[in-house]
Amino acid sequence: MPVKSQRFAVWTRALHLYFGLFISPFILIYAISTLFLNHSIRARPSDKEPTVVPISVGADLDGMDLVNSVLGQLGLSGEILGQGVVRNGKTMIRVVRPGAIKIVTIDLEKQEAGIVERSTGLLGAITFLHFNPGLHKEPNWAITKLWGWLADSVVYLALFLTVSGTYLWFLLRTERRAGLIATGAGVLTFILLLVPLIGL
Repeated sequence: MPVKSQRFAVWTRALHLYFGLFISPFILIYAISTLFLNHSIRARPSDKEPTVVPISVGADLDGMDLVNSVLGQLGLSGEILGQGVVRNGKTMIRVVRPGAIKIVTIDLEKQEAGIVERSTGLLGAITFLHFNPGLHKEPNWAITKLWGWLADSVVYLALFLTVSGTYLWFLLRTERRAGLIATGAGVLTFILLLVPLIGL
């Protein structure tokens, strides 16, 4: 093998190893949460005693301006679910973080916010990360944005591992036959599963 090809193979092997180790915790999170979802194992949330906090909100505020004003006064941060649409003088928003949900009911007439804190534990945290909106759904929490970047990076690195692993396997002549059998079995299994799913 030429020197340049040897160097390329060495670098590919090193990157394959270290990128694989880097993404292993992320793959583990997705694998565990997928098992939970496939077997319908759900988090059992537990609610704490609700609290009522006085707030000061102008009558002209609505929508996300209202949401941001109230959450700023309450010191809450997380992924925000709810657009602050006011009906009958009230609106409800959810502030979601891994393992915890805070349900905030805003009463504009009474100028108060009722807060119910719901704990979903480790299982809920892992499920949140699995379903996190990611970058492509415009998350509004900095941590969720960071997680979206990391999740995308894991996908690209997994593609790199697939390509580099195939290249490294091809270099090992003694393993080519066994590799072809394993690849063929994987492709055949994929096709046999895919055909019924898409109704061909």
